[in-house]
Amino acid sequence: MLHRLLTRCVTLSTVAAVIAGALVPRAVQATPPLLQAKSEWLVMLYQNADDEILEGDIYTDLNEAEFVGSTDDVVIVSQFDRFAGAFDGDGDWTGTKRFLVTQDDDLATVYSEELEDLGEIDSGAPETLTDFLIWGITNFPAKKYALILSDHGAGWMGGWNDDVPVEGSSLSINEIDQALATALAETGVEQLEFIGFDACLMSQVEALSGVAPYARYAVASEEVEPAIGWAYAQFLRQLADKPTMNGATLAKNIVASYIKDDIRIQDDEARAVYVLENYGIEEEVSPADLVKQESKSITLTAVDLQVMPAFMDALNEFAFALTFVDPPAVARARTYAQSFESVFGEEVPSPYLDLGHFAKLATEFAESNDLSAALKNLEKVTKKFILAEKHGADRPGATGLTIFFPVPELLVAVGTAESTISYTDYASRFAGASLWDDFLVFHYANRDIDPDTVSTELLTSEDGQAADLTEYAAPLLEDVEYVETPGIKAELALTPIEVSSEEIAADDTVLLATSISGADVGYIYVMAARYDEESESFSIEDMDFVAADDTQELDGVYYPVWSDQDLEEFIFEWSPTIYALSDGETEAFALLEPTLYGAGDEDTEYAVRGIYTFASGKERYAIMYYDGNLTYKSLFGFSGENGTGAPRAITPRAGDTFTILEQWIEADEDGNEVVNEYPGETLTFRGKPFEVIAYEGYAGEYSLSITATDLNGNEVTEYAAVTVTE
Repeated sequence: MLHRLLTRCVTLSTVAAVIAGALVPRAVQATPPLLQAKSEWLVMLYQNADDEILEGDIYTDLNEAEFVGSTDDVVIVSQFDRFAGAFDGDGDWTGTKRFLVTQDDDLATVYSEELEDLGEIDSGAPETLTDFLIWGITNFPAKKYALILSDHGAGWMGGWNDDVPVEGSSLSINEIDQALATALAETGVEQLEFIGFDACLMSQVEALSGVAPYARYAVASEEVEPAIGWAYAQFLRQLADKPTMNGATLAKNIVASYIKDDIRIQDDEARAVYVLENYGIEEEVSPADLVKQESKSITLTAVDLQVMPAFMDALNEFAFALTFVDPPAVARARTYAQSFESVFGEEVPSPYLDLGHFAKLATEFAESNDLSAALKNLEKVTKKFILAEKHGADRPGATGLTIFFPVPELLVAVGTAESTISYTDYASRFAGASLWDDFLVFHYANRDIDPDTVSTELLTSEDGQAADLTEYAAPLLEDVEYVETPGIKAELALTPIEVSSEEIAADDTVLLATSISGADVGYIYVMAARYDEESESFSIEDMDFVAADDTQELDGVYYPVWSDQDLEEFIFEWSPTIYALSDGETEAFALLEPTLYGAGDEDTEYAVRGIYTFASGKERYAIMYYDGNLTYKSLFGFSGENGTGAPRAITPRAGDTFTILEQWIEADEDGNEVVNEYPGETLTFRGKPFEVIAYEGYAGEYSLSITATDLNGNEVTEYAAVTVTE
C-alpha cells in the first residue's frame, strides 16, 4: 500500500508579512525576433521554489511544461527561484532565472532558453511579482494572459514565503492584489484571462476576492495539494492544440487533468522513479493505484470570477440571515463542518471551513425558513460561480470553496489593533465587499450589522482595480472584552467519575460512569495517564474520542449527536492499551492523539508528535498521521515550535530519523497541572512508513479522565484512579 502525501501549504501564525528591501523594476529585456508577433496566449509561471521541501517538485513542474514548450500561439515563460541546499539536480544552481520555456522530453533537466539571471531576489515581495508581470507582458504580448503562482499557500494570509534574502518575507492576499493592480495599470492590460494558485488552501472566498478584479477565471485548492502539483504537460498540451480556447476551458482542463493525467503518473519510467523516491516501493505500481493514493485528500476548484459579485451578494444575504437564527445552531455547524488543514497550530480547531457544507449544516440545525431560502439562492449562484470541482474520498464534505470561521480565541488573535496578523488588513477587498467579517463580530460580540456598508463593486474590473482598500483594513474588534461564547449559556459540568473496580488486570476492562450537564456538548474524550514514581508525574499513554450512540453524517462528514440520556448516564468501558511505532528494527512507545471524529476506523484520524531530523542534521517539529486502522497517512514538518509555523510535508528518506515526543502531566511552580512534551526514543526511516503496534498497557497507577467540550472548544474534565496489575 502507498503511504505518502506531500503538500504545498504555509502558515504565518507568528510572522508578519513585512516586506523589506523593495525590488527596483528592471529594464525590459530584448525579445527574440521570433516572438515579436502577438501570440494567442502568454502563460506566466511564477515559480517560487526557494524552499527545502518543494524545490525539486516545482522544478519538475517546469520540466513538465517543457514537454509542450512554447509555440507560435502559446508562449510560456517562467521565473524560477531555487533554494540553496535542498534539491541538487540539474547543476544545483541557486538564485532566480527567467526562461522562455522550450520543448524537450527530459523530465530531469531544464533545456529552456535562459533569458535572464536575476541572482538572489525576494519572491515574497510584491515588487518582485509586479516586475515579472510587466516583464512578461511587455516582452511577449498576447491576446490572452495566464498567471500561475506556485509555492506554499495559506488562504487569506497568502503565502509565497521566501526567507532568502529577507527572513519572513511572504505575499499577503492584499500584496498579491496590489501587485496585480500595478502591473495591469503599467502595461495597459484590462484583465488577465486566467490566474491559478498551484498551492495549498487558496480556494477561499477571501483569497479569490483579492484577485477577482484582475482575472476572468481562476483555479485553486481548498485543501493541501500533493507536491506532485498540477498536470502541466497535459493542460498545456491541450492549450497548445487548441489555443483559441478561453480561460474557462483552460480552468476546467486543469481541474479535470489534476493528478490523474500527471506525467509522473502516466509515464512508466517517471512513475517508477516517483514511487521509489516518495514511497520507497521498488515493485511496479499501476497508474490507477497511484492516482487513487495521491487523490485521497485532494481538492481543486475552477471558478468564473466574473460571477463573483453576484456570488458575494448571495453570500451576504446568507450571512445576514444567520444573524436571525439561534447562535448555538451556528456554532454547532462551525464545530462539525468539513474543515481543512489548520495553519494556526494545534491549540485551536481549524477555522478554514467548507462554505457549502457549513451552510447546509447551519440550515439543518437552525430550522429557519429564511435561512433555507438564503441557502437555496447561495447554492444557485454557486453553481454558476464554480465551473468545475473535484475532491478525494478523505474530504467528502468539500464543495469547492472555504471561508474563515474561527473560535473566539482565534478571532481575537487576528482581529484587534494589536494583532500581528490581521484578517481585515490581509484581505481588505473581501472585508469591503462581504458581510462575513461583520457577521463574525455580530456572532461573537453582538454588534449590529449594516448591510449597506458593503460594496460588491469592489470585485469588478471596472471599479475594483483602482479602489482604495485602506478603509476596509480597520481591525474587526474595538473591545476584545465583548468577545464571548455566542448564545451558549449553560456551563458544562461533570459529576465525579465512578469506577466499576479500582483494580484490574492488564487484560481486563473497567467501566467509567459520570453525568454530563450542558446543552451544547461538542466532542467527548477519554485519556489514560500512568504515574511515574521517579519523576512524580504522569505519562499520557492513551487518548481517544468517545463515539456517540447516534453519529450523524452529512455529505460523508460525521459528527456526534448526544441525547440527554447519553449525557445523564454516561458510561465508557476502558481497557489498558498502549501503542508503539516500529521502524522494522526498533519499537518505541508513541501516544496516538485523536484528531478526526468518524463513524468507523477508516473515518478517524490520529497524530503522533515528534522531532524529524534530516540526514543533514536539520531538525523540524513534525506530526505523523494515521487512520483508525493504524495505517500511515502523512507526515508534516513545521517551521515553529509545538506544531506552529509553516506546515510542510516531509518525504522521509532512508537514514532520516524521527524522535517521538512523549507528553507528561506535571505540576508547575504554582502547583497547577500542565502538559509538557519531552523527547522519547528515536526511530530511523528505512524506506517504508513506521508500523503501529498495539499492546496491553503497563502495570501501575492510572489517572483516567473524561473531558467534555462545548461548541467553542471550552472543556471540563473529571478524573478517577485505577490500578492495573501485572
